[in-house]
Order: sequence, then C-alpha cells, then structure tokens
Amino acid sequence: MNLQKGKGVTAFVAKWLFYSYPSCSTCRDAERWLSQEGIDYERVHIYNDPPDRATLQRLASLLPGGVADLISTRGRAYRELGLADKSLSPQEWLDMIEQHPRLLRRPIITDGQKVLVGYKQAEYEESVRS
Repeated sequence: MNLQKGKGVTAFVAKWLFYSYPSCSTCRDAERWLSQEGIDYERVHIYNDPPDRATLQRLASLLPGGVADLISTRGRAYRELGLADKSLSPQEWLDMIEQHPRLLRRPIITDGQKVLVGYKQAEYEESVRS
C-alpha cells in the first residue's frame, strides 16, 4: 500500500506510486515492465510534480543510504551545481532537491513501505511483485 496525499506520501492507497520522467529511457523500461507484469501504479512526473519534503524524508528513511540514495550523482544537474566535492548534511541535500528536483535519481517507485530508486529488473521482480 502507498501513503499518498497530493504529491506526498500521507494516505493509504492500494497501488504503487511511480515517479518518472517521460524522456528517460530507464523510466520507460521500468514502466514497460510494470505494465507487462500487470502492476497497478500511478505515474507522477518527477519534475512537474516532485515529491514534497515530507515525502522525500519518508522515502529516504526507507533506503539504506538515506537521502544519498535519492541523488543522481551522474546527472547533469549534479555536475552543473558542482556538488561532487560538496559534503552536505541530509537536510542540506533535501534543500537542494527541493530547489533542483532534477537532482533526483529516477525512477522512484514506492508503496509506502518499500522504495526502489533506479531500475533493475531483478529488484523489481523481488520487491514489486511480492
């Protein structure tokens, strides 16, 4: 089940919330897999309707690396902002994500209890199917 209200994760819903970017080939691959497997999900444009701070904190709390697991360190925004040599606290990273949602690694999928960032079919098979 997913916790959702508006952009955030705050009320129960019976499907996965899938944050993606339509031009992202990895997002399209993940979405293709979800559709082929008949997984019920709601697509959210990760940049037009980014997760709010409370949602980001909730997602980070479910990831082994916390907020760092949400950051796309290979992305253009990360490079352009010169973040490679920065040592930021989790709260500072959240501030940066709020100002620059393109820092988010994509796709992100959650049911409110599990979170996957990026797309690896084996991880989806293990976590999303079960």
